[in-house]
Amino acid sequence: MKKIKVIISTSLMFVLLASGIVFNACIKDPCEDISCRNNGVCRDGRCKCAVGFEGPFCTFKMYEKFIGTWQGTYRCNGTLPDERTSIIAPGDKPNLISFYNIFTQNDALQATVDGDKIIVGEQTIKNITYTGNGYVEGIYITLYLSEKDNTTGKVSACVFNATKFVQE
Repeated sequence: MKKIKVIISTSLMFVLLASGIVFNACIKDPCEDISCRNNGVCRDGRCKCAVGFEGPFCTFKMYEKFIGTWQGTYRCNGTLPDERTSIIAPGDKPNLISFYNIFTQNDALQATVDGDKIIVGEQTIKNITYTGNGYVEGIYITLYLSEKDNTTGKVSACVFNATKFVQE
């Protein structure tokens, strides 16, 4: 009688264990056919991209949509807008860009990009401190900046609106 209980309980345990293995073996790994690039990692069938990369398989550098020549206006404190042709160049990381000729100086303003957003960390160029943020939407860019003249203490609220020059 005791042997029968041991045999039955052992058989039952075997059936439960085998069932668990069979049912779990049927679940397909959602990341099996996905290859994430640039140090991206697949989670639940989607790529989680490393900083500075985006796209379904992390193949695009975030700055790519910003790079180019932008034609638009720059206006501070509600004054008449000044025409500007600015160039945005890639930085040394896939989420960094450099603005050239957005102001009257020829020095570059550095910015970080995250998706469609632009973040201009505080930086001083020719005794003027800049900080701000903005975004790109297709071929349009808007950048809000605060300019502080460090000699006079005057602070200006400025905006750059531009359209990307696209060759046909």
